[in-house]
Amino acid sequence: MNILKTAPIHIKEGAWIGAKAILLPGVTIGEHAIVGAGAIVTKDVEPYNVVGGNPAKVIKKLNK
Repeated sequence: MNILKTAPIHIKEGAWIGAKAILLPGVTIGEHAIVGAGAIVTKDVEPYNVVGGNPAKVIKKLNK
């Protein structure tokens, strides 16, 4: 049996999403966070974090 999971994706003010990035249902991208190109985001991204990879992991924390 196939089940389709749907949930809103929240992208907060000042966030950047790179080309071909995949955001799974229900995730929140925090304020001024950056998701690298091609990243696969499976969990929430905290504000001011830079993430990338598969699955996306924190690469750097930005100064507020």
